[in-house]
Amino acid sequence: MSLIYGSNLTDVIITGDNGTIDGQGARWWDLHHSKSLNYTRGPLLEIVESEGIVISNLTFKNSPFWNIHPVYCKDVLIRNVTILAPRESPNTDGIDPDSCTNVCIEDCYISNGDDLISIKSGWDEYGIAYGRPSSNIVIHRIAGDTRSSAGIALGSEMSGGISNVYVNGLVVSHASAGIRLKTSRGRGGYMKDIYISNVNVSNTKWAIEFTSQYGEHPDENYDPNALPDVKRIVIKDVVGWNVTRAGSFKGIGELPFREILLANVVLNVTASHDIWNCSYVEGYSEYVDPEPCVELQMQQKSIEPSFCSGEAVADCTDI
Repeated sequence: MSLIYGSNLTDVIITGDNGTIDGQGARWWDLHHSKSLNYTRGPLLEIVESEGIVISNLTFKNSPFWNIHPVYCKDVLIRNVTILAPRESPNTDGIDPDSCTNVCIEDCYISNGDDLISIKSGWDEYGIAYGRPSSNIVIHRIAGDTRSSAGIALGSEMSGGISNVYVNGLVVSHASAGIRLKTSRGRGGYMKDIYISNVNVSNTKWAIEFTSQYGEHPDENYDPNALPDVKRIVIKDVVGWNVTRAGSFKGIGELPFREILLANVVLNVTASHDIWNCSYVEGYSEYVDPEPCVELQMQQKSIEPSFCSGEAVADCTDI
């Protein structure tokens, strides 16, 4: 159970004058590392099946598990939040919208031991059966660092589908990846119509990593023939400094990642070989340095999702 929990709520405001909520997670992290727990640690804040949620002007620190986890929610605004946890703390994701619609996350600083923000929508056969996607998610002006994970992550639990995601303004350092998409056979679902721009990464292993080999499953009942459909993803205006390697795109042979567009991407890469790693991916690129793999050099066409041009979306005024 979470420290703060609610379900089937309407019009909830959790705010403060820069107050702090401390989950005192060290004991839980020790139990996790010693494999002494028979159940999952609880998030610091979890809201389920609710709408009209505002979380603002607070610091969350030392969560036993994920920090902020809205699940099956609609109309969620998370603004001016700071999230802190030791970089070695396990699974301390910052903000994880999970099967939610109409979400705005903006002006947050996150330093933790896992993804800063991870968009999810259900796990394998359970997510497929329930069929609750994450959609219409707007993320603005996020900064932070994480030792082992990503600035912005999509998945790996994405079996209900993820679409219409707009990210503008990400600064991430000392991470495994600046932008990471993760999925695997058995997930099913889709990730599509995703637009990520104005990204600054430094001291990361990868600037961009898309993988179909993130293969944990909840049980043995998943369908290995349920393939994730990944397409129409735009990543543009990215600057990277002291990045080990530029990008990795590893799709699935039967259903490759498709219509991936990279534009205005300039990276200072320290590796001398395998700068790009691509398989089963098809896409386009323009003004990318170092030059991407041939799979991403098809004739460029405009695939920017139409929802990205709306001022209402860009300003979160519909949330």
